[in-house]
Amino acid sequence: MDCCDNTFKDKEDRKGAFFTATQSICPKCRRTIQAKVIFRDGRVVLSKRCMIHGEFEALLSSDINYWVKSLSYTKPGTKPKQWSTPVEKGCPDDCGLCEDHEQHTCSPIVEISNKCDLKCPICIVWNENNYDMSLEDFKKVTDGLLEKEGSLELMLLSGGEPTLHPDFFKLAEYATSQKNIKRVLVSSHGLRIARNREFAKKFKEAGLYLSLQFDSMEDKNYHAIRGENLLELKMKCLEHCEEFDIPTILVPTIAKGYNDHEIGKIIDFALSKDFITSVTLQPAAYTGAGGTSFPSDPLQKLTQYDIHKLIGEQSTWLEKEDFLPIPCSHPSCYTASYVLKVDDKKFVPLTHFGDLAVYMDALTNRAIMDVDNKASELIQDAIYNLWSAQSVTVDSEGLLKSLKAILKEYQQAGTLEQDQLWKLSETKVKAIFIHAFMDEFDFDVARIRKCCTHYALPDGRLMPGCAYNNIHRFKDQRLKLDGVKVPERTELEP
Repeated sequence: MDCCDNTFKDKEDRKGAFFTATQSICPKCRRTIQAKVIFRDGRVVLSKRCMIHGEFEALLSSDINYWVKSLSYTKPGTKPKQWSTPVEKGCPDDCGLCEDHEQHTCSPIVEISNKCDLKCPICIVWNENNYDMSLEDFKKVTDGLLEKEGSLELMLLSGGEPTLHPDFFKLAEYATSQKNIKRVLVSSHGLRIARNREFAKKFKEAGLYLSLQFDSMEDKNYHAIRGENLLELKMKCLEHCEEFDIPTILVPTIAKGYNDHEIGKIIDFALSKDFITSVTLQPAAYTGAGGTSFPSDPLQKLTQYDIHKLIGEQSTWLEKEDFLPIPCSHPSCYTASYVLKVDDKKFVPLTHFGDLAVYMDALTNRAIMDVDNKASELIQDAIYNLWSAQSVTVDSEGLLKSLKAILKEYQQAGTLEQDQLWKLSETKVKAIFIHAFMDEFDFDVARIRKCCTHYALPDGRLMPGCAYNNIHRFKDQRLKLDGVKVPERTELEP
């Protein structure tokens, strides 16, 4: 007889099956506390208890099977050339990076200003409008990153609104002058580029990529998420980007009940523009000056699986199975699908026609697929396989002609300069990322340990993104957040 059989016992079962233990933080006091991952009603839930503030729960995944399978998409991380902090108190208190961290820095974020001319209701940071990074500190941060990494595939200038920094182009010029930094991205709302054509031209001449906050094709959603009707300015920004051929990434924050019905439309719009290299969908994280008071329910938060499912429902050519976790980070943080452009209107996910093992190797320990032998092999295999599947997939002479032209370009790529090779890849292969940040409710130290997106600070520390936003930002003396009062949270209406 099963020792746990309750048939003849007057006992109550727990609400959910225990899977594993982890650590989290209290949403009220932000102290590190014990937590457990449980399976309940087909979903994965994080359950935790603060001895002072009580019990809290948050959704980790709306599908158990997907979540368990995703844990297999992992590979050993890469160590940086140098560590920044010693191991003393343990994760997440030793952030810096310490030797216990499981991944190097793939995507460094440098907050050059905390000044912003918007007050977004869903903002995940705390902009007190009192800080601009000095050029001296910026050089120190940049040099420190290169000392620790050797080279960087990308560097992200962020804020606040980074284009408002009084020495914006001086900072940008220093970053782009570093031969071991391949791409310098600027995370921006795009309003200055929209309003000032000469600024847009200078932005292009500086060799920068634009990571554009682009949440919706409807003004009512901008008003709800960003506090203003911004669609006209967003489109004007994109008009200037297209005019000057500024490489652009669209970054929509997806909030449940607001713009989650637009995901397929945003993806199709982005892929219709050659100058838009990728889309990064960010399920809303309810932290920061805006997010902590934005209507939300920790047990209804959009997870990776939800975004995949919505894409499959809203797209005519993408399926939820086309998205796989990127092995460089924790599987709940980053998923991606790379798609091959076979003509002006048709895209095909590389996973349909390439070897899955090669696909995963091309993404190991990096945030983006770069132009190297593995990636080139994957792209060419996809084209060959698509060609051979023409009786099923390709039904026109024009498509075959297009495939032949793409393959010829890649075969000749050995004669191209590196930046030309990047441009070719970004034109022919587009990326769709889902990058899920954590808030105080679903904060999981297991994800922090594998984080590859790090804030770079002037004192040399590198902070995992969600650890900084939820814990260490308040201790950053540059920002003077010691006295910030966290607003009461608003429950999401049914």
